[in-house]
Amino acid sequence: MRGSVSLPAAAMPLACLQLPLQDSPFAELAEHLPRATAFITDALQDTRARVLVHCVQGVSRSASVVCAYLIKAYGWTPAQAVQFVKSKRPCTDPNPGFVSQLGEYYESLRASPPSSGSAAAGQRRR
Repeated sequence: MRGSVSLPAAAMPLACLQLPLQDSPFAELAEHLPRATAFITDALQDTRARVLVHCVQGVSRSASVVCAYLIKAYGWTPAQAVQFVKSKRPCTDPNPGFVSQLGEYYESLRASPPSSGSAAAGQRRR
């Protein structure tokens, strides 16, 4: 979200990534997805790590970033990713522009050769 986010003092250091993104069908979500998914992937290399993805309401922006991660990490389609996130958080409702951009992201990943070390190259799980 835009603006500053106040985080509580933590016993352990936190790594943070804040993306300035409006919840609008015309907002450029796609430009942030490679960085956001890489951040989540890197964070989860530590088996003790936890990742919190949030926005103001937890309905569209954060859900879309989590869907993008699932698309990248597990090769899911946008529909599979949205359905999975909705099953965990029923109020999830990415705006139509974000859903379209998730489709573009999915297609761009399919067009790219898989990287060696991909979290789940070709794997489709639920």
